[in-house]
Amino acid sequence: MSNIDYDDNSFFTISKTAKIIGVQSHVLRFWEKKFNDINPKKSLSGRRYYSSRDINFLLMIKKLLYEDGFTIKGAINFLDKNNNHQAGKMDVTVKKKINYIITLLQQASKIINKNLD
Repeated sequence: MSNIDYDDNSFFTISKTAKIIGVQSHVLRFWEKKFNDINPKKSLSGRRYYSSRDINFLLMIKKLLYEDGFTIKGAINFLDKNNNHQAGKMDVTVKKKINYIITLLQQASKIINKNLD
């Protein structure tokens, strides 16, 4: 991995992204075809711009393929399984927040009704 600094709002061309990830540009274009979660923004002329989120995902793919020994298909399955697991965790968190908001609204309603009487 390259030691280029980027923040959460950064966008990079494919050549800069390839340098950050440590692979050739054609590898990134190939991964785009195989991994549905890689969606760089494209200008009207078709130039790709990768976000910092894309870069983090690409670094994860590179680790799975180059360091952990996954095949492309194995990495896709691993990431799909991991995303489903994360979505389940998110659902629990969202439900907790919704229940908390409902509780606050019920308490507020009781206070309002009490003050109206």
